Amino acid sequence: MLELRNLSVHAGDFKITDISLSTNNSSIHAVLGPSGSGKTVLVETIAGFRKPSGGQILLEGTDITAHAPELRYMAYVPQDLALFPHLTVKENIYFGLTAMGRCSEGLKGNADAIAEALYIKGYFDRNIATLSGGEKQRVALARALATGNKILLLDEPFSGLHPGLRKEFWFLLKELQTRHHLTVIIITHDLEEAFFLGDHISILIGGKVHQSATKEKSRVPRDKTVASFYGIRNIFPCIFSEQNLLVPILNLTLPIPDSCEPRERNGRKADVGVRAEDLIIYDTERMDGILNLSPEVISMPTLHGKIAAFFEKGQSATVIFSPLNSDILLEVEIPYHKVQKLCGKKTTDIAVAIPPDRVFILESQ
Repeated sequence: MLELRNLSVHAGDFKITDISLSTNNSSIHAVLGPSGSGKTVLVETIAGFRKPSGGQILLEGTDITAHAPELRYMAYVPQDLALFPHLTVKENIYFGLTAMGRCSEGLKGNADAIAEALYIKGYFDRNIATLSGGEKQRVALARALATGNKILLLDEPFSGLHPGLRKEFWFLLKELQTRHHLTVIIITHDLEEAFFLGDHISILIGGKVHQSATKEKSRVPRDKTVASFYGIRNIFPCIFSEQNLLVPILNLTLPIPDSCEPRERNGRKADVGVRAEDLIIYDTERMDGILNLSPEVISMPTLHGKIAAFFEKGQSATVIFSPLNSDILLEVEIPYHKVQKLCGKKTTDIAVAIPPDRVFILESQ
């Protein structure tokens, strides 16, 4: 296990503070956050290229905070890949083995096998400058894995690739991680990438970890900062009663989520949120709406109103829903093929059902 305990690092005027994370062996830990949040500073510190101002880095219980990079036995792929332009593909891949004096036939064979798995063995004699972006990415991964180190640190490795190629690399990384039992820490600002790859996800914003949890639990933001980063806009002030949440701005009553902490509730103020893709929108005059409604959906807390606008965006569409007697707008996400069925000619007599188990409470900051 790789563990960070209360790690703090200063980088000029910027600092990350009290970072505590753990990564299980043979798993992928995604560190997710916006640009300028300290993700690169963090991974460079784990790799040994920055000295922390406080805290510890532990590997299998051993404190490696003061160890030089080459003594940490970690493979690191920086954001710019750091390939050597004067070396061939083969020389780049073998570079780590040569530098460490570990050019045994067995390790060379392992490096060749990795290159073959990455479909670049046929490029061994080519110059780096002649490669495409995706090919360079494969060379950088091969070089990192050729040393046989089981911890792989990746800093925004696929950010420069187009969406189709980026997704191809996600599958490839998953395959390599499983095959070689790698422990991977990947830095990313891409939510889809983090949730596709990560077994565990930590949200780093402004130099602080706002939440760190399994993929399943990470879906729910803990505070408004994370909700804003996730792009969740359906957030409303609420008041706790003994059994329910009152949302005056929507004239709506919701059951208190099971995940809510059992502390003093009556009269307490908070914020309640729900993801756009979790809302169920339908035409009240066509009860099949965009799906066959079950009795469970019909019994859910429901808002009635109209469609104010909708925006198509490839495979899905965002519907802007305006509840009756309210100036508030809600976002609802629906699959693209349902757009015409719901938004064709009619925009009134629309309802939005709110699944109680998808509602979450945001902690005060």
